[in-house]
Amino acid sequence: MIKWIYRPSGNCPVQAEGYFLGYYFYFRARGIHATIEFNTVEDGPEVAYYILTETDEYMAGWLPKWKCTLLIWKGCLKFMIRKRIQKL
Repeated sequence: MIKWIYRPSGNCPVQAEGYFLGYYFYFRARGIHATIEFNTVEDGPEVAYYILTETDEYMAGWLPKWKCTLLIWKGCLKFMIRKRIQKL
């Protein structure tokens, strides 16, 4: 489950923060990319970084909040799969 610090909000950029599997994440949608990064702790070393979608010029900052939530879940699933593969 996601433990939210801040749910997706704002426009250009849309931002969100929280924890997933004990890792801090930061989501940002601005320009043409929506990205998510995972760190061991807030402001800690980056563990993983994903570009979740690419949009038309400057449109990522205006994505609907529901779509940003889905993109965050997409990033969390990618991260979870990566962590499980590393354990193998």
